[in-house]
Amino acid sequence: MSNNFVIDNTKKEVLTTLIKGGKSCLITGATGAGKTTFCYSLADELNMNPVVINCGSTQDARTSLLGYFTLEDGNTKFQQSDFLSAIQKPNTLIILDELSRASDDAYNIIFPILDFRRNIRVDEVAEGHEIEVDGSVRFVATANVGIEYSATRTIDRALQDRFMIFNLPYLNKKQLKSYIRKQHDKETAEAISPLLDIYAYTHKMFGDGKIGSRLSTRAVLDTIPLVTTYSMKDIMETVILSQFSQDSSSIINDANIIREYADSIGIYNNG
Repeated sequence: MSNNFVIDNTKKEVLTTLIKGGKSCLITGATGAGKTTFCYSLADELNMNPVVINCGSTQDARTSLLGYFTLEDGNTKFQQSDFLSAIQKPNTLIILDELSRASDDAYNIIFPILDFRRNIRVDEVAEGHEIEVDGSVRFVATANVGIEYSATRTIDRALQDRFMIFNLPYLNKKQLKSYIRKQHDKETAEAISPLLDIYAYTHKMFGDGKIGSRLSTRAVLDTIPLVTTYSMKDIMETVILSQFSQDSSSIINDANIIREYADSIGIYNNG
């Protein structure tokens, strides 16, 4: 995905205005909807340098967010983390990716950086001094929110209050086809059209409570390199259907429901 990712222009303008003004923003939405890519587009729009911090890997929060000690010529030396370095670097947009997967320790470290204090005490440094966030540094976060995401957690209310929250929905079929046409070409958009029909169908069935999950925008885009080499039937059987429930003891399961629809639109006849 690129900076031309489809989103309501007003929403994007509001977000860029808020971030310019120093307000941190949280982008919520389903997995694969393009949240992280959208954050990169915000950095491009703001002419800022993006630094992504994967909050899902902050179980050892002090090491991940502050740094660690190394041995150099027989002496211990504190090595700053990418996060600690980034908050001191002018014109940086820090992307706190998957904030809903962060640990409590990570939240406690992040709190004072996001509020009026905009600093952090680092006891690992010999002086134990407070490091200030550069005045031009801005923050945006992403989070998956909902019962679909078993590895996520409810974001602390006090932390939520440090953000303006915006939801990024999945693209609809028309938007996604237009995006593919712009990023690739008309032929690619046409070749992948049957999969776009499947994409739209899974979203409708998910919305009606008929299946337990839906195809993400990312899942469709990831198949683009395959369409010139493999049939749509092969792509369905090896890539797409594996993302859905396939209980072998049941005739009615998510994969079979989708397979039946794919058959009705000719994917298996043309495979």
